[in-house]
Amino acid sequence: MESVAVMGFASLPARLPEIQRARREIARLLAEHPDAIFLPIDSPGLHLGLARTARKLGRRVVYYVCPQIWAWGGGRIRRLKQDVDLTLLLFHFESELLAKEGVPARWVGHPAGALRPDPARRASVRQALGVGPSERLVALLPGSRLEEVRRHLGPMLDGAARVAAHSGAKVRVAVSDAGPVDRAIQDAEIRRAWSALLPVHWREDAKDLLRASDAAVVASGTATLETAALQVPQVIVYRTGWLNYEIARRLVRVPSIGLANLVAGGKIAPELIQREAVGSRIGAELAKLLADDAARSAQLRGFASIPERLGGQGSADRAAEALIEFAGRIPTNTERCA
Repeated sequence: MESVAVMGFASLPARLPEIQRARREIARLLAEHPDAIFLPIDSPGLHLGLARTARKLGRRVVYYVCPQIWAWGGGRIRRLKQDVDLTLLLFHFESELLAKEGVPARWVGHPAGALRPDPARRASVRQALGVGPSERLVALLPGSRLEEVRRHLGPMLDGAARVAAHSGAKVRVAVSDAGPVDRAIQDAEIRRAWSALLPVHWREDAKDLLRASDAAVVASGTATLETAALQVPQVIVYRTGWLNYEIARRLVRVPSIGLANLVAGGKIAPELIQREAVGSRIGAELAKLLADDAARSAQLRGFASIPERLGGQGSADRAAEALIEFAGRIPTNTERCA
């Protein structure tokens, strides 16, 4: 997974050899297993091409996690219609988009829909961290890939340090580490910010850290949905390379970059992108969520419907049921011959 993970356009050339090797290996497996159903998950840059390969080999294709057609336009819808027999959707609003184009699809929901605040777990994690009743805990979620952690962690630490230095209440800070934080800290600037703040280095489930937190700074992505579902006020940030940003700015067609805001249908959480994602701006927005009860309450109200919008509990069961149902039916002539 890590060898073919690409963040943005500029990162692609360096990963092309690994991506090509992965494609060849999966194509070989598809050729060796004539009864296989190809079940690609997300990663459209890799999987849409492989879906076409599978179809040419006469294999049926069920795509789990629809490519972000609502952000990138109609080209991927055409690919789904041509090469995929069934698409399993995380977001309900995708159903209408695909139905208009005649793409077979089924909404199964998003795993974050099952998340809820857990007061008992909150208390136990805060106790384990030594966070007192009068202290405020801020979670920093800089991302899961090394490139994005390197871009996000420094400004996040800077913003949290500003809040900790000027807040009336004592503020504790914890950084959620999905793996790359140790390598990111090797950067001299990030290491200085880390040493100045001395945050908790949280290596366990990020959702437990969120449950214990009073506010969070979150890199744009799935974590914004989880934070919203757990009813933790958040500041959404995203930084990428200049070339990636300029290309995406011309291609992406959505009003918000944060998934939580997109699902909620409005700018509920503040979004700081590129040059705005600096310590001073992060600190100002974070301080507002910690000190301004009205701002905090407004965000929590705005995100209260997120679990329901994501389908509630059982998304994995629904996905499995859809796949079992698909596998059990007799392929149509189109599926055999496409």
